[in-house]
Amino acid sequence: MALHRREFLSVTAEALHPGTTVRYRYRNGSSLATVVERTDRLVTFVGEDCDGTFTHGQIDRLFADDRLEIVLNDRIHAPADGWSENA
Repeated sequence: MALHRREFLSVTAEALHPGTTVRYRYRNGSSLATVVERTDRLVTFVGEDCDGTFTHGQIDRLFADDRLEIVLNDRIHAPADGWSENA
């Protein structure tokens, strides 16, 4: 019987860039959001039901705790009145 080997890749804050869709899980539920800004130190995402600015270390911990995941689709989840791609 052959055993299947599973390999997992670790996702870090380095994977997040403006336009990336994420699912953020918080105490009372979860919500989709769009990364709107990324600097050498901080990542900001905005969504209809959640938004936040986190350090890269905090983002890495959110990924490790399965509280943040990247969603692979092309829809912007930031509120239209709260953010503009061209701003």
